[in-house]
Amino acid sequence: MDESNSGQTDPSESKAGKGRTGERTVGKPVGAVIAAAAVIRVLHRAERPLKASDVAREAGLHRGTAFNILRTLQREGYVTYNERDRTYSVGILILELAHGVLLASGLLDVVRPEMFSLAERVGVTVAIGKVTEDKDLILLDFVGGTLRIDSYFSVGRRSRRFSGASGLVMAAFSGASIELVKEQYEYTEWFRRPPLDEYLERLEQTRKQGFSLDQGNRRSGLTQVAVPIFSQSGALTLVLTAADFSYAMDDERISLVAREMLAFSHRMSAESGRLRLP
Repeated sequence: MDESNSGQTDPSESKAGKGRTGERTVGKPVGAVIAAAAVIRVLHRAERPLKASDVAREAGLHRGTAFNILRTLQREGYVTYNERDRTYSVGILILELAHGVLLASGLLDVVRPEMFSLAERVGVTVAIGKVTEDKDLILLDFVGGTLRIDSYFSVGRRSRRFSGASGLVMAAFSGASIELVKEQYEYTEWFRRPPLDEYLERLEQTRKQGFSLDQGNRRSGLTQVAVPIFSQSGALTLVLTAADFSYAMDDERISLVAREMLAFSHRMSAESGRLRLP
């Protein structure tokens, strides 16, 4: 299980007959496919290539089963094998599939042009993330060149829940209880973690003004403004974050960015029916 989900039960592990999204599946689950998916998730979470025995242990599979699955996935292009180290890692085909997800979702033709326009108008880097069922955030796309690109702006990166400006939006608008926010706060990721009382005050302010602001707490020297984007049913589905160096973000510019971000949020929430996000 991803470390950002510590203490949380995976819906797929607790709801028999339901998929990972919590929706009831049709037909009988195929054990071999479930095992293969477990292998891919283990490789995805790993910070380094793994041997077959490591994969078997992490996936809860017999070593021979894991080996056969790995070899099959390698043949199909989903896994790569390093002969020298005898290790496996996720293959480049997974990245190609991710592009297909973004293309089919409408993000590339509906949201991305708006993100470019926003980034150019106010001179910021703009990132958009998908809200997961367990209230983490997965970075889907970013545009703008005001910041040095590093692991923080890495497509596919999962952010630990309730951290930073985007985390404040998640805590404020995702329906998370205040008890859950408090319980998870000690696991949040910050450069300088604010005291819980201060965080809760900022959470309430986020609810009132419709956007969150973080000035260097999440990332040193970086100011971020984040806004929610809702589905047609009113559920929080995406979080948009604008970022720039703090020395360039005085109060006047923060106000400008916040106004533009809120306008973006209203437009995209109204257009959410055109998106096809899982």
